Amino acid sequence: MNAITIRNLSDEASRALEARAVRNGTTAETEIEQILEEVLVSKEPAIGLGTALRQLGEKYGGLDDVDFSRDQSPSRGVSFE
Repeated sequence: MNAITIRNLSDEASRALEARAVRNGTTAETEIEQILEEVLVSKEPAIGLGTALRQLGEKYGGLDDVDFSRDQSPSRGVSFE
């Protein structure tokens, strides 16, 4: 495993990291490893903006009449003439 040094970590981030470690009963180093694994090695695909908006609409309502289907037609090139 590689060693990594983090310089200039803000006091706020450092405190939050220590608090997270205490809550989870681990060390700050273990928390950093878990955070990096979650962010860099996660198998879950990132969702797009449309999906995120649809999920918000489902959660909070008010978007029942919006069509979220994707236009599958090829885009047209831009003409500057």
